Amino acid sequence: MALKQFIGLLVVAAVLGLGINLFSPNGIPLIGEYRVLSSGDGPIVPPSAQPGDPPFIDISQAQLEYQLGISVFVDARDSEEYVCGTIPGAINIPFEYLPEGDLGKYFDSALSESSHGKTLVVFCSGEECDLSLHLGRNLQSYGYNNVLVFFGGSREWEKFGLEVERRAECGS
Repeated sequence: MALKQFIGLLVVAAVLGLGINLFSPNGIPLIGEYRVLSSGDGPIVPPSAQPGDPPFIDISQAQLEYQLGISVFVDARDSEEYVCGTIPGAINIPFEYLPEGDLGKYFDSALSESSHGKTLVVFCSGEECDLSLHLGRNLQSYGYNNVLVFFGGSREWEKFGLEVERRAECGS
């Protein structure tokens, strides 16, 4: 008798749980939704790339660098775009608004001096934006030797369903 009650209670609980999950806006999918880690095309390299530029990485490498948590992500866009959506934890160094003079001190201040040995992943909005390449070149010329350019940028990051940090509501 107790076994029948236990099985009955288990069935009711399972049906109730599945029903709530089905109609909940935060429901958990019953079948896993796994995204492909790579677009298969390799890194996007702009036509303006030159020998000696920082290496370019694709979305898979950018995601790996992010997940390992040992790289510093640097958003090269202006602050208005940055607050509308960026890779979580990214530091904003707007290339178009770099100060005149010795950028070494500016970079050291913005990134903290401990960043010299860390990998910096520089990005902007995507293929139509070359700010990441220009900022990457500047960082490299000031002694940041571990610079990678994620030319797919925030647009590709979001396209692949990765988390985006938004600090302001912005139009589409």
